[in-house]
Amino acid sequence: MRIVIAIISIFIFLKTLFYGIYEWKEQNNKCGSVVIVIIAIISLILPNILVSLRVNLSNYS
Repeated sequence: MRIVIAIISIFIFLKTLFYGIYEWKEQNNKCGSVVIVIIAIISLILPNILVSLRVNLSNYS
């Protein structure tokens, strides 16, 4: 399961990162691209931490 989550999070990270680079270069939207890159980094790190800690978020609702 960890490998599947890692592969999916890397895929989402790369897609979001490339969109942030596109916003920076083509659209000249510097602030938006920085926010998108931050979201990309969070989407890379957070799912892997949750899987490694085995946090079950369904118990907290």
